[in-house]
Formats: sequence, structure tokens, C-alpha cells
Amino acid sequence: MSETKVRTLGPRQRLALIRDVINAEHDLLGLGEAHRLSADDLAAWIDDPANRQCLMGLCLLADVQTQVQLSRYRLLAANRLIRLATDEQGEVKEDVARRACVDLLKLDLKRATPAPGSGGTDAREALDSEPSLDALRAMLYGSEHEHDDEGTDA
Repeated sequence: MSETKVRTLGPRQRLALIRDVINAEHDLLGLGEAHRLSADDLAAWIDDPANRQCLMGLCLLADVQTQVQLSRYRLLAANRLIRLATDEQGEVKEDVARRACVDLLKLDLKRATPAPGSGGTDAREALDSEPSLDALRAMLYGSEHEHDDEGTDA
């Protein structure tokens, strides 16, 4: 039984593959076909810590962008709920107000704040420090999301 030789990608092909992974226009087979890579080649490529770290960092960046966008609209959403729950005279519409309160209580808003035990006591201190990827994940997702040593879950 012979072993399959795995292709090594050059810098340009690596960047093109990363771009196509981000664009998510192909499934795994299509991604391999588009870059003339076998399943073994793709598996070896993602097994490279530099490639995995790059993609995990980009996932984290997308999550941070999402949190920034949500934070921008949080105040607008709260003001809109208040307007929906009250009429023009300021009278509370009981059923609408009750449903709005339930929705707000169910909402689990994640904020990029220092993780407990990280030493950061305020936002300025958190911005001045250089948090690791794990610290940023904890800020976004909370400390209940443990990551393994290999960094395979993003």
C-alpha cells in the first residue's frame, strides 16, 4: 500500500485558498477542485498550525465585527422597544411591554469586556493590554467556552 504524496502550497496559492475559504462559495469537494487539491492535500493544509491560526484569527475578527455592529444598534433597539410599548401619550401598552420585557430578559448580550480574572478592571485597561486570542474568545463568548490545546474549535 503506497502513501499519497501531499502537495505543498506556495504563498499565492495559500492566500487564494484562504480567500476562497472566507468567501465560502465552495463546499469541501468544490474547494479542492477549484485549487486542484485532493482531500489529503486539504486535510494536510488545515492541519498546518499557521493556516489554522490564520483562519481562527479571521473567525475571531468576524465575531468582533459582529459584536461592534450589534453594540451600535443596541441603543436604537431599546429606544424602538420603548416606543412600541408606549402610545403617543406615554401610556404603556401592557401586552406589548410585557413581551418586550420577556424578549430583553431572554436576550444574552455578549460584550467585549475583560474576562474575570484577567486583571482588566475597565474598558481602557482592556484596550491598553494586548490580549491573546484565547482572552479575546473569553471576552466574546464567556469563560464557559473552553478551548482545547490544539485550538481546533473556533
